[in-house]
Amino acid sequence: MSLARGIAIFVIGVLLTGLGGCSHEARDWHAAQSANTIEAYQQFLSEHPQSAHTADAQSLIADLTEARDWQRASGTDTADAYRQFLSQHPQGKNAQEARIRLENFGLNASASAPAAGAAAAGVPAPTPPAAAAPRPKAPSATPAAAPAAAPAGGGQFTVQLGAFSSHEKAQAQWHHLSARFAHEFSGNTPDIERGKSGHHHVFRLRVKGLTEAHARSICAALRKQSQACIVGHSA
Repeated sequence: MSLARGIAIFVIGVLLTGLGGCSHEARDWHAAQSANTIEAYQQFLSEHPQSAHTADAQSLIADLTEARDWQRASGTDTADAYRQFLSQHPQGKNAQEARIRLENFGLNASASAPAAGAAAAGVPAPTPPAAAAPRPKAPSATPAAAPAAAPAGGGQFTVQLGAFSSHEKAQAQWHHLSARFAHEFSGNTPDIERGKSGHHHVFRLRVKGLTEAHARSICAALRKQSQACIVGHSA
């Protein structure tokens, strides 16, 4: 065999080996895409660490991991679950929604904190005083009227009703609550304030311009119906 022929055979062999490797890699990438699972992409990377598809595989693993963790957090639906999600994916696609849900958990916690604190401290419920002998009532010309809703405006207190990812969602919640609690919110208008939670925007739904008594009266009525709210001061 001539030297030239030997070199040609060697070159052809190298080319065929390379083509076979490329074909094997392409087949494995197609299989990983078809499976579209974290495990499939990890297997591809372990077999082809220098592949041209490495960056794509790593990106898809990150997306699938976040989707899996978000499904777990939203399925558990607890403050701790959302905190854990944010510790793992602080800049993830669902990070803003996780922060908003955490804020609303804080709203519920703040609303129930006084009662929970008293129970945890073992403070006994106050004993109602003994009923006194009824006193004769003076005759009244007209029957007592039912208390009317306090007028809107004129105060420095607010009632926060939730935090949302968009102005539209906050507005929709106001329509729902103002219909459900028509007496409590009679004469009031919503204030949807754009703020920040972490690095993301959040829209907080509040009713402003209330006296302290009116704000606490509204919140008390809402809590009786398991609707979270918190009284704040706007000054």
